[in-house]
Amino acid sequence: METSKSSLDDQSICEKVILAPMVRGSELAFRTMIRRYGVTHCFSPMLRAAEVVKAFQIWKERDDNGNYNTDLSTRVTHEDGILLLTDICGKNIMATSDSSTQSSSEGILTVQLCGCCPEKLYSATRVLMQLQLTENLQLHGIDLNLGCPQKCAQDGCFGAFLAENQPQLALECVAAMRRAIDSFEESTSSSCRLDLPRLSCKIRLLETDDETISFAKNLQMAGCEILALHCRRRIEKHNGKPNLDAGKKVVNALSIPVVINGSEANSLKDVAITLEKTQAHSVMIARDFLTNPRMLIQENADPAFLAAEYLDCCERYPPPSALYIQKHLRWIFRKYLQPERKMEEKDYDYNDWRLRLWTFLARPFLETIYQFRQFVALYVKFNGSELPASLSNQPEPSFKSIRQYRDQTYDSEEGLVSEVELEKCQTEVMVNLFQ
Repeated sequence: METSKSSLDDQSICEKVILAPMVRGSELAFRTMIRRYGVTHCFSPMLRAAEVVKAFQIWKERDDNGNYNTDLSTRVTHEDGILLLTDICGKNIMATSDSSTQSSSEGILTVQLCGCCPEKLYSATRVLMQLQLTENLQLHGIDLNLGCPQKCAQDGCFGAFLAENQPQLALECVAAMRRAIDSFEESTSSSCRLDLPRLSCKIRLLETDDETISFAKNLQMAGCEILALHCRRRIEKHNGKPNLDAGKKVVNALSIPVVINGSEANSLKDVAITLEKTQAHSVMIARDFLTNPRMLIQENADPAFLAAEYLDCCERYPPPSALYIQKHLRWIFRKYLQPERKMEEKDYDYNDWRLRLWTFLARPFLETIYQFRQFVALYVKFNGSELPASLSNQPEPSFKSIRQYRDQTYDSEEGLVSEVELEKCQTEVMVNLFQ
């Protein structure tokens, strides 16, 4: 039965919205913020299957109290391994067992894997299910990335390049993940039964609608239970209008739920329109959430308040790298600070405070949450807008002070204090991980 837009209330529409998997974009801090505004189902950032397996081997070396014998920051050096242990499991590997537990179990989580080796994807799937069993990981689904159009996917032969160039291998990868899920259930005792994660795949449109439908049907036969379809071709990346008509054809051709990605959804109304046009099960949103995490309830949110709230989430759930914070703030402030068009460097007006702030936000010396809070306060100062309450007790911000205070934080009661202890749990991981 088709569902008309009028038959869905706002709550029902929210339940059909999914936060898309985004590299350095859908980490725990951002998921925590997104869940406050109507989204229950979120995808993790993409994880390489081989790195998941490596990190799990180190995870198994804990003692009976859950502590590690060595400093894990020196051993888990790949971003994906850090994400598995700190983000997916909701724990900070730099902390002790007494202070490390940070629940990530609220809402629905699907972890996205990438790779082109069926054996490694089999092992990584088993790792996730083992963590689900022993770490109380609320794992709703495991997804295979067959849609990434970026150069890293081309170099690694995964994502859209695997789907297009070696479709049979892609099907073998899905079948291996299916076997991993099914065999894991058989190997657990009746007293340790767990809800099996749903196996999904995220793809893009292929050259023709018929090719896309054929590949989608083959994925379904290989064991895929949910299909997420980005309604653009690989060469289009994120440009141009999405082909929702092709998306509807895929919805009609499959017997499994289809999630539509790539639609231009800036509000709850836009989501409802996409659902009506495609008759999809759900809508997956990426960039529009990056711009406005509150878009389902507030179409024109103040960027300073969005940024301040996100930074509060980062303080509680530190991302693996400051690059995550820079990415989110550049998306939040993009339409307020980024020049409208690209020009020759000599033509830019560097006396414009907006341009100065926009370029300043990309500086590599921005490393601490304190600095990013000062950046938001500086935006408010120049813009003459309202200051978020969480920034009200900070010192007067300036470009110079932000550069100087790289290794300091601000306590509202004591003033500027050393950040040595806080760095152990937050900024050391963010700054040093990739050096």
